[in-house]
Amino acid sequence: MNTVFFDLDGTLLDSQNGIAESIQSALAGLGYPPATAEQLQSCFGPPIRDSFAWLMDSKEVLLIEDAVTRFRQHYLQQGIRNYVVYPGVREVLKQLANAGLRLRVLTVKPQPQAEWLLQDARLANLFDGIHGSELSGGKSDKTEHLGELIRHHPRPYSIHWMVGDRASDIQAARAHGLNSVAVSWGYGETDELNNANSDYLINEPAVLIDLLIK
Repeated sequence: MNTVFFDLDGTLLDSQNGIAESIQSALAGLGYPPATAEQLQSCFGPPIRDSFAWLMDSKEVLLIEDAVTRFRQHYLQQGIRNYVVYPGVREVLKQLANAGLRLRVLTVKPQPQAEWLLQDARLANLFDGIHGSELSGGKSDKTEHLGELIRHHPRPYSIHWMVGDRASDIQAARAHGLNSVAVSWGYGETDELNNANSDYLINEPAVLIDLLIK
């Protein structure tokens, strides 16, 4: 059975407004100036600890953890609800699931948040598994996490796919011999996606039907 791993933020859900407002809240609470739109764009996808270390130009663990705590407090109270499902995604997921593909989510978002979002978006029932990071920061390396997951799936890996909007998604797929699909409607910049060397670059979700259902 073919397995398709989907990234979450920027691939299934447009959640950047909620993430952005929570990042700004955390920075303000710590006395830092607001991030620019360009800086925020670079924060959609990487682990949140890496983003705050970069935004605050700091390696101080306690400071970074303070920022993450403030971010999560705001995000769980307000930001998490500020999302939309990308047009066409719901219908495509239903068709893929009905065709017998095993669908899974692989995200650096913490597991509880990923599960809540997919339940709230009424998408959770379409997935055989939702695989997020740990609140402590564990499982934030997508390449390593994907490697753990595919070891529990039958070979050959050529029947497995990874769909995502950032170079990190494509790099994870290539590291483990999966077919990779980069999507242009998410947070990845054009140059980033062009240089990621994905097997396919698509501009709308409906294209996945032709790619994945043989």
